[in-house]
Amino acid sequence: MKIAIYTRVSTEDQAKEGYSLEVQREYLESFAKREGLGIFKVYQEDGVSGYTTERPALKELLKDAKEKKFDLVLVYKIDRFSRNLKDLLNLVDELSSSGVGFKSATEPFDTTTSAGKLMFQQLGSFAEFERNRIAERVFPGMVKGVQQGNWQGARYAPYGYSYNKDKKVLEIDGLEAKVVKLIFTMFLCDKSIRSITGYLTKKGYRNRKGNIFTTKLIGDILKNRIYTGKLVWNVHYYDKTQKTKKGYRYLKNPPDKVIVSQGKHQPIIAEEDFELAQKKFAARKIERKKKASDYPLSGILYCAKCNHKYLGLSSISNHRTGVKKRWYRCMGPYRSFIRCKNKSVKAIEIESEVAEILETLLKNDKLKTSRWTSVTFKNDANFPVFAENAKIDLERVKNRLESNLKKQSKLTDAYLENLLGEDVYREKIVNLRNEEESLKKLLAGYELREIERERSEGYINRVKDFLDSYDDNKERLDFADKKELARLLFKNIKIAPAIGGSLPPF
Repeated sequence: MKIAIYTRVSTEDQAKEGYSLEVQREYLESFAKREGLGIFKVYQEDGVSGYTTERPALKELLKDAKEKKFDLVLVYKIDRFSRNLKDLLNLVDELSSSGVGFKSATEPFDTTTSAGKLMFQQLGSFAEFERNRIAERVFPGMVKGVQQGNWQGARYAPYGYSYNKDKKVLEIDGLEAKVVKLIFTMFLCDKSIRSITGYLTKKGYRNRKGNIFTTKLIGDILKNRIYTGKLVWNVHYYDKTQKTKKGYRYLKNPPDKVIVSQGKHQPIIAEEDFELAQKKFAARKIERKKKASDYPLSGILYCAKCNHKYLGLSSISNHRTGVKKRWYRCMGPYRSFIRCKNKSVKAIEIESEVAEILETLLKNDKLKTSRWTSVTFKNDANFPVFAENAKIDLERVKNRLESNLKKQSKLTDAYLENLLGEDVYREKIVNLRNEEESLKKLLAGYELREIERERSEGYINRVKDFLDSYDDNKERLDFADKKELARLLFKNIKIAPAIGGSLPPF
């Protein structure tokens, strides 16, 4: 039998439990030799949390499992594979579907039997419990560390710094710090983030991974208070009730939970320069909102060549009178620095054409008298209006979930008070936990439907208001009203290269 050995260690594990990769590997190789198992490959994960499934070696292992390159995955302990029970069960199911078994060298169980599966679930529960317990222990220590000025980002250091793990402090990286200073200097000299990005790219500057700078990275640098010598911690958190493809949603904490303290590292940027940069950000945000009202098609105009958005721009065409010229320009060359030759279009021309199309739509009796059970023109998909009983279904699922959790609590109390046998307890608790998972998935689906229902009703009511008032108020329905309707009706309008000198079709 061929086996795959999987080892994983996080910085925290190594420090607290001594689970070095070498210890795990030596133990598992010895175990395999003793059991007469042939080793196909050793997959190892260094400094990666068992909280997420986004792990390079794990992905490679799963890929090889699908190609049936081995028969069994062997780990030191199941928490090396995952510290999240749901992820652990899903991973083992995925291996099982490929005909690959799973075994822990220190926790003997057989997943081919019902009793073994139950034991496996119990062990997984303890692994998840231990992860939560570790998190509870570690959090206060990290808070104290931040308050003392110690960097808590483990091996990761922000651009401009390197991490000295012996001193547990950030140290200035000369070359990167030079770029950080340049970014702030240009921004304070009224250069836009896009122009800063373009300048750095043109001059050959690259980020830590060797790639060109992005507008997002420049923006993050300009907003990061760490460059003033401060430590800012607990800004974000993972919402475990909102699962995504890569784990859980990453959300901002309220200001009262964010910890700011003086760090032990040297500043790169003066405090007053940083504050001035934040004021410029705030001013530009207000200016962008003001400009957006002048370009109603921003957000729905797209380039047919490179698929980037067209944004509204203006310039003074007559300095004596101050008259401004407005147009829409493809952002491809500025956002991604690609070569897109699709030309800009005059705002008045494209907006007039959109107005003419809307005029035709508003005169369409079929559109006005259609049954408003769904909107089929927004986003090229139906936005169903769910019946009122959808809300009732949502409440029923919430009540069932609440009842399930109460049953689990009572069942556990009965077991701890020796009112229930272990076998009966295990059987019932597993059934309740399976039901809990199903109810949570059902609840997420109903909540999503409710959001879609509210969104679709909003679209429908706004469109109906326009259509109902059109005949009576045709002359008073100004261009701004029609432009708002365009944003309701169209997912996007694509600008193609001009043909014969005419306005690009869309």
